[in-house]
Amino acid sequence: MTSTHSYATFYVDNFYFGIPSATVVELTNATAITPVPMAPVAVSGLINLRGQIVTAIDLRRRLGIPPQPAPNETITVFMNHGGIMFGLVIDKISDILELDPQQFDKPPSHLPTAAADLIIGFHKLPDKLMFVLDVDKLIYGCLS
Repeated sequence: MTSTHSYATFYVDNFYFGIPSATVVELTNATAITPVPMAPVAVSGLINLRGQIVTAIDLRRRLGIPPQPAPNETITVFMNHGGIMFGLVIDKISDILELDPQQFDKPPSHLPTAAADLIIGFHKLPDKLMFVLDVDKLIYGCLS
């Protein structure tokens, strides 16, 4: 019997990403984000999630992807990482996928620097590639 890895998947621009599904707590639409003065560029601000203050990270900014010209309603993926809640602002949610770790490949060497530091590899799916994000670098790299 082969074990699988479970990923919560989503889109940022036309790129398909995955993070370990065990870290995901919930999803919300159109969450109010309060900007924070002098915050790192990838930090959109803070979100009040039922009384808990959560840092919101804009994945477009974090990955070096230009902002949407006319943004649709944003979606926030709330995740618990190391006992701390974070919100990832994304464009579109997708599925939970169970994938064979044997089908995991290292990232290509020609990725743009902003993305190369955050992508630990990818899975080839029948109709697209799913880039797997390094959650530690994704979060803590933009807060330092």
